[in-house]
Amino acid sequence: MPRLVPSPRFVSPAALALAGLLCACGSGAGGGPVYFGLAAPLHNSTGQAYAIGESTRQGADLAVRQVNDGGGIRGRRLELVVRDDSARPDRAIAVAGEMVRDARVLAVAGHANSGKVIKAAPTYEGHVAALATSATSPEITSSGDWTFRVASSDAGNAVVMARRALAVSPRIAVLYSNDDFGHGLSAPFEAEVLRGGGTIVEEDPYLPEMDDFTPYLLRIRGRGVRMVFIAGVDVGAAKIIAQARRVGLDATFMGSSALERLKTMGPAYEGTLVGLLYHPDASPSARRFADAFRQAYGHEPDSFAVCAYDAVMLLARAAREAGPDRGAIRGYLAGVGAASDGAAPFAGAAGTLRFDRNGDPVDKSFVIGAIRGGAMVLEGRR
Repeated sequence: MPRLVPSPRFVSPAALALAGLLCACGSGAGGGPVYFGLAAPLHNSTGQAYAIGESTRQGADLAVRQVNDGGGIRGRRLELVVRDDSARPDRAIAVAGEMVRDARVLAVAGHANSGKVIKAAPTYEGHVAALATSATSPEITSSGDWTFRVASSDAGNAVVMARRALAVSPRIAVLYSNDDFGHGLSAPFEAEVLRGGGTIVEEDPYLPEMDDFTPYLLRIRGRGVRMVFIAGVDVGAAKIIAQARRVGLDATFMGSSALERLKTMGPAYEGTLVGLLYHPDASPSARRFADAFRQAYGHEPDSFAVCAYDAVMLLARAAREAGPDRGAIRGYLAGVGAASDGAAPFAGAAGTLRFDRNGDPVDKSFVIGAIRGGAMVLEGRR
């Protein structure tokens, strides 16, 4: 992948003041509600609901409920303007345009998918701060001065996963989704495997909508591979692992938090290792969030839910402390956790947030889990 050149996060006070004058209207004035946007993949082109989008919205809604129960933002209720990007690049760009033009929207929580953040970022630039939720691609680092994210970058996450994979076997096969997410995850993973003395025995791209992975799997089986890393989401991974069991490929599978939902899909996924942005047992704040989420929705939260929750809660703190204004919120986010003259770090449910000059979290917690008996068991942490 191309070398990423970090963009500077500094925006002059004059520029921020101008942005505030241009954008401070709608929810930024008066006593009505304060509005944030929520951009997530809620449905595909045929109207079928996306599980990722449902979790994202539930986490965001829980945050809104808690903010309002705690007195709102400077005494005003918080409400969300929800838009469905359908996990499509064209829709993500269109949604970003709608958010920018809607004078009520002071900041955006979203998008959830890496490729959609990358496509939408130029539209938000200079207008509305976008705090991406579960997006992890390293390319987001250079997406612009108005794009931030809650999730840690795969540039670091992949290092943790590679080291765990090498503990299983030094000979590793990689199957990666042929998109921004797959490329952004597989590249640093493979680099760390090689640095650690391992070998990439097989490397193949795939499309999530593919139905037959047996040619890949038979080739991997023939090479005696015992560790397979899947750089993709659960749709493709579910088919890959199920078919691997059927062809007799005796290997451990590993992937990112995008594979979390495999734990609910049956015994074929037992033993799958998953790099997690969040686990309920990782900290007291993680457990408090899990308890509240279970009470609200009757099921376990995942990384998509907690990242959306933390995004809305941080935006609410920014609006409360810096003022309900687009430019002020963007400036506040840029200083979260800064060594001097910045806002305090944000103690979120998924770990403490401090942003570097590119809007990426610094030293964000990242843990490894294993699917055991239909649950995600915490293995270790960074």
